[in-house]
Amino acid sequence: MDNHSASRAVSRETARVDDRSLLPLDSSHTRDVAQPGRAPALGAGGRRFKSCRPDSMGQEATVVVPVSPTVRRLLGLLIISCAVTGCDTSQTNQPRSGSSTGVKPSKSIHPGQPGAKSASAATQPGDWFEDVTDSSGVHFSYRNGRESGRYHILESLGGGVALLDFDRDGDLDLFFTGGGEISSTDPVQVSGRPNALFRNDGDWNFFEVTKTAGLDEPTGYSHGCTAADYDGDGWTDLLVCCYGGCRLFRNTGQGTFQDVTKPVGLDCPGWNTMAAFADIDGDGWDDLYVVRYLDWTPEMDRICRGTRGVRDICSPGLFAPAGDPLFRNLGNGRFEDITARAGLRPDGKGLGVVATDIDGDGRVDFYVANDECDNHLYLNTSGLPLEEVGLAAGVATNEYGVHDGSMGVDLGDFDADGRPDLFVTNFEQEDNALYRQLEEASFTQATVSSGLAGHSRPLVGFGTACADFDQDGWLDLFVANGHVFYHTGQSPYRQPAQLFRNRNGQRFENNSTSAGGYFRDTHVGRGAAIGDLDNDGDLDLIIVHQNAEASLLRNTTPPRPFLRLHLAGRQGSRSAIGARLSIRSGSDDRPLDQERRRLLFPVRPACPASGCRQPGCRRSGRLAGADRTPQ
Repeated sequence: MDNHSASRAVSRETARVDDRSLLPLDSSHTRDVAQPGRAPALGAGGRRFKSCRPDSMGQEATVVVPVSPTVRRLLGLLIISCAVTGCDTSQTNQPRSGSSTGVKPSKSIHPGQPGAKSASAATQPGDWFEDVTDSSGVHFSYRNGRESGRYHILESLGGGVALLDFDRDGDLDLFFTGGGEISSTDPVQVSGRPNALFRNDGDWNFFEVTKTAGLDEPTGYSHGCTAADYDGDGWTDLLVCCYGGCRLFRNTGQGTFQDVTKPVGLDCPGWNTMAAFADIDGDGWDDLYVVRYLDWTPEMDRICRGTRGVRDICSPGLFAPAGDPLFRNLGNGRFEDITARAGLRPDGKGLGVVATDIDGDGRVDFYVANDECDNHLYLNTSGLPLEEVGLAAGVATNEYGVHDGSMGVDLGDFDADGRPDLFVTNFEQEDNALYRQLEEASFTQATVSSGLAGHSRPLVGFGTACADFDQDGWLDLFVANGHVFYHTGQSPYRQPAQLFRNRNGQRFENNSTSAGGYFRDTHVGRGAAIGDLDNDGDLDLIIVHQNAEASLLRNTTPPRPFLRLHLAGRQGSRSAIGARLSIRSGSDDRPLDQERRRLLFPVRPACPASGCRQPGCRRSGRLAGADRTPQ
């Protein structure tokens, strides 16, 4: 576990991205990535497909990176989350400390009631997104078992979605978790509902292939999911996190998946909500961090009521944390539980996790969003144990030193200074938090200075995604909102989603009302994912709801020239995770850093994307590793 020779050998060398450096992408040098919208455009046998339409303004290139990268950055495959207001010893729901009590409680809305779309939900000129769910062929709803009338806290979390090119035809496919059922009779039985896999045939045509892919059997009461090529065979596999365990499905490469949970030795009992694959020891194999929520069983649940005596979901504060496990990928088709050696804190109630090289030392680190307790930042400084530095780094609490009900989490370089920042969604009467990194593993609260303060306080934030939706070179923010209380929340159960536009890395502008009809309506949002579903060079959105159909939003922002890159490593981890490319276009010398397998860069319109050879226009790739010496 202390062998970091591969990751330490990564130097900050420069690779020119021009016609001479565009090497063919061979299937033996590729591994898919657990990223939303970052699966490589490959056909069977490694044949490369064109990822943009013939009339697009994009240029596609493949760069084979001769390094051993170790960093995996998980961006919004699913950020599953939940927070509930507190219950006192008499099992009565009360507003959490510091929250306003003058807000009228929300009207009771049954979670299965989707509600008619308002007139404002129609697409209008200037909208960033168009809801294309009805015509897409994707009709799938996550179910939380609310019909039983149990009001179990298990019902509050919701489900998620993963984007992966499982058949390697160049189009991103969709995998949804199905949730579960809770019996209305005693003893209480918790069971799972089937998940769903939809194949993308291009042009927004999706077809369900769950049964033919061998994924039609329920996995258990499911929440989060993630996709990664854990065995390095070039085909993206699936992991589903459930109450009661995890299920790992190996992609056979023949259009089917095989349940290999037991053969690989993956034993993760308890309440699992989300997971992140990342190579923590630099051996070229993706290890697994699993996020757990509460030490809870149906028999432990209580009857909780709000201030008006109405029964509702109980607070997570009534239950002990479950603690997160960490598994090492041995590279021989098996995983080893290394939790005891990892030094993980046992007091987290985890709902979201991201993995990246936070401090720039060439090793992958983890940040975990916890509900009603401190968030955790684990630095991988010299192998195991990991060092938890959340409080010292300034990312454990809010600006007052108080923990929030943190749920969704994502990361991105919002100010383009070369360091990843963190964004966390929180409970009602709490601001969503933007932590800006000033230097290695040292952050400052930037919620107020960035203009984000106040916008989220009436809402309950869940899934979130940082992405350049309008292709102006700056990372914007998406947040899915929806309450966890059916009847007793200080804000309504159904809530609008939000979109914030990044204005030159300085401030964010609330662009929700002009983002699209979906944003002008209300939903009970949970998980979310981003990806270029139609290969037109911009990022689309997929959002999961409680007991209502998921939504597919097509990005309709004006097309701009773009450069699409696919990375493949030649040594160690073939996924090329950890390679960071900076594109400088024309007179704009600001690096456009991204840390994903499938990269989309906007370029200056005056600088043609097809070669970019005219004076004052250059494209270069910089490989970032342990050595941060400037080039």
